[in-house]
Amino acid sequence: MYFFNLPGFDPDLGINLDDQGRFPYLRFVDHVFHRGNVDYLSRNFQFENIADKAAPPVFLSEPNLTAIFDPKDRKNIIVDHHSPISESYADELRTEFEKGYFDAVNEYPQQIVSILYNPDNESKIAHLEQFIEFCSYHLYFEGFAVPSCIYTLGFIQAYLVRACGDRVNALRLAKHQHRVVAQKQKLPVADLQTKGPERIPLDYAVDEIIAMWLILVDAWKCRAVGSIQVFTSEEEVLQLLGMMFEEKGGRLPRPEHKYFEMPPGNYERVLNLLMHATYKLNTDRNNIGLDRYCQLLLDTFSCYSKTKLESLRSNINKARGNIVQSIGNLTDSPHSKNVLKTLRKINEYGVGDLT
Repeated sequence: MYFFNLPGFDPDLGINLDDQGRFPYLRFVDHVFHRGNVDYLSRNFQFENIADKAAPPVFLSEPNLTAIFDPKDRKNIIVDHHSPISESYADELRTEFEKGYFDAVNEYPQQIVSILYNPDNESKIAHLEQFIEFCSYHLYFEGFAVPSCIYTLGFIQAYLVRACGDRVNALRLAKHQHRVVAQKQKLPVADLQTKGPERIPLDYAVDEIIAMWLILVDAWKCRAVGSIQVFTSEEEVLQLLGMMFEEKGGRLPRPEHKYFEMPPGNYERVLNLLMHATYKLNTDRNNIGLDRYCQLLLDTFSCYSKTKLESLRSNINKARGNIVQSIGNLTDSPHSKNVLKTLRKINEYGVGDLT
């Protein structure tokens, strides 16, 4: 967890800068870089997404790198004490940073699994906060533009973003559990035996439904979602579908229903699209109304915690254009084409005009 396998990094000594004399030194025109004072444990802290609209999000918080990567701020950056930094060199550094960032995004769930699956939520929060502070301390660019250093900073930045998101989820879960316990103390015994919402039967081809919902593995990359990854494998999506839907062919598992604490962002946009499309495909074969699909979203995901059923029913399909376009732009996703292929079967979506 503490980057033992990260090249050029020692958990005690930090980033290795032994080659610093071979590479340029960066600083502001009137002062050298200083360590930023960033409070990552603040509930209102927001990471800045520096990626282009069509690209997967890259969240950045290290202030010195922020200045280098920002076209407006980099005019105050000089190289080797005298030369203004060029756009091409700033882009070169950013490329190295993003290599580390996306390598860490892919590795994170496996490396930090011992924390994420800790059944003691309070202990999980404590460990995440300790890890966040560890990342925060080492996420500091002091000016030596060693490529391995820039890569390492990107790697640590991604871990920090994910850990902060998981901490927020854990804090929300603690509130939700407290609220549920308080409610259960007031309910009669019969009401305490409920096991969650009733599954909606799927009468449409389940293979197509599964293929469409698998976009959740890559949904975090959508500009319209602007968040971190929640579902990291196809098996996790199948478990989700098995919690919400019933089908006769045995393709879906039957796990107990759970409540998903979602990270900051707009995950409801892609969830709205997937649930509404499932409703449209399924409704011709049964008489289940949209209200039940909407209620299932409210009962399953925290991003709807402040949403009323009537509001969701009225707005579930209003923002579909942006999210469909975002999914279409995910050229590196093996699932995006399956989503568009299925949505083309729903006339009101007009997906054929967007691809």
